Amino acid sequence: MKKIMVLLVFLIVGTSLISAERPYDKAAEATFEALRSGDYSILQPYLDDAMKVAFNEEKFMAFRDDMISKYGELRSYSFVKEGKTSGFILGYYNFEFEKANVTLRLVFREVNGEYLLSGIWIDAVNSREAGIPLGVALFFPVLGGFLALSTFYLLGFRRIGVAEIILGIILVGITLAIQPLIQNAPFLAVGIRSNSEVVAKGTVFVVFASIWLGFVAGFFQESLKYGLSKGKYLNEALFIGIGFGLGEAILVPALQAIQLATVGGVTPKLTTALASMLERYLATLFHAGTTVVLAYAYKNGFGKKALLSLSIAHGIIDTFAAYYQFRPSTVVLVITYGLLLAVSLFLLRYGLPKVKEEREEDRIVW
Repeated sequence: MKKIMVLLVFLIVGTSLISAERPYDKAAEATFEALRSGDYSILQPYLDDAMKVAFNEEKFMAFRDDMISKYGELRSYSFVKEGKTSGFILGYYNFEFEKANVTLRLVFREVNGEYLLSGIWIDAVNSREAGIPLGVALFFPVLGGFLALSTFYLLGFRRIGVAEIILGIILVGITLAIQPLIQNAPFLAVGIRSNSEVVAKGTVFVVFASIWLGFVAGFFQESLKYGLSKGKYLNEALFIGIGFGLGEAILVPALQAIQLATVGGVTPKLTTALASMLERYLATLFHAGTTVVLAYAYKNGFGKKALLSLSIAHGIIDTFAAYYQFRPSTVVLVITYGLLLAVSLFLLRYGLPKVKEEREEDRIVW
């Protein structure tokens, strides 16, 4: 009998502990309901003063729209674990979306006996959708770059400039280190830190943001290629451009893979991987074409005019690419690839015959 009583007491105590409400559960519930419904007024009473400024309705809607666009509709949530740091309580919750389970780290602070939300962070993303392994997905864009290299080989450019390809890859490293700093500077200056915050400001702002990002990329990259290719043999310039395309095909997906492996995300699909392969193939053709034309133009006295023209063309293409990052659309993607293909073919049709005609004594030496 005593054993039965002890068991009953244990069950009663255990049940009460399991069902005991955490002091910040109401704030967590409000966070879920606000994200699910899009009603900021549900969450606002549970924000501390600093959070009401940092996470105002515009920032909230941008955050929510970004989550919904990536992971689908929010279905449910559940408590995972608790942590503490410097007077704050960290509540880890699993938010179940259609396409992924997202672990949000909610930061709570006690204010006058009430626990208020003081911060919200994405801690991890685990895809719920079937896809291809990350290593396989990474292979496709790299393959696109090497298919472009093979295309030039089949076109008769059998003497591959390994040193020039390496120089092109180095240029990509410089681009990845510096270009984003220039592109992001005006956004950071006004407190914009994510794509979703750009989208939240409306179509006009998205268009101008896309133009800025696209033209910075165009002028920065073409200036780098111009500086390295002027005075080079056209064949050398060709492989510098190919190297630039290969560098993008290798380094950009590698950085994305590191981010995906660290934070998590939606598992890549085969269609997305194939699209990335096509994009890297076309981009490598484009970089090869622009670099040849820049080198030829410099040799014939109209280098700066060519630099300006190609930077503008590059900027227009990347404007559409940037817009697609903000607002994914099949139409925008097709326009981007169409422009990339058309400009690449035009440049290569103009430049490749000149590479084949070039003689050793045609090189400029200053």
